[in-house]
Amino acid sequence: MNQDPIQYIRRSYPNCITESCRERGCSLQLDGFSRASMAIIHGGKYQEANDFTEKLCDRIVFFREQGLILATVELKGGGDVRMSDAIQQIQNGLGVAMTILENRPVVEWLPILLYSGSMDPTETRLLRTKPVKFRGQPKNIIKRNCSTRLSAVISG
Repeated sequence: MNQDPIQYIRRSYPNCITESCRERGCSLQLDGFSRASMAIIHGGKYQEANDFTEKLCDRIVFFREQGLILATVELKGGGDVRMSDAIQQIQNGLGVAMTILENRPVVEWLPILLYSGSMDPTETRLLRTKPVKFRGQPKNIIKRNCSTRLSAVISG
């Protein structure tokens, strides 16, 4: 895959591409990012098109900002959040993304959980005690409220 990874993803997965990170009343705001430098895979569409039966995050976002950055995004717009499911969906999103990228280097991975409402303290604790893995290293899931801006997640 010698071509631009964003264009490669758009051409190779046209039925899985979406233009937003919005589901169930929850969204990740993409203000300030050029759509030309970004490809967003819709998790449900990917599952359908590829017979992927495992749990999968809602969106996989690939974008360029001084290298290729990847975000696996789980959107929880209300109700109870089962953290064990969210962790698995986010981790599986990384696996799918790495398959899509065919070993192309990634500068950073942002495992993101966005939610509205309150979260049970036991579920919140699970986020700290069960990190996801990137290149064999534990990485904490970034937990934010719905409508958070991607730029705010990147800047910390």
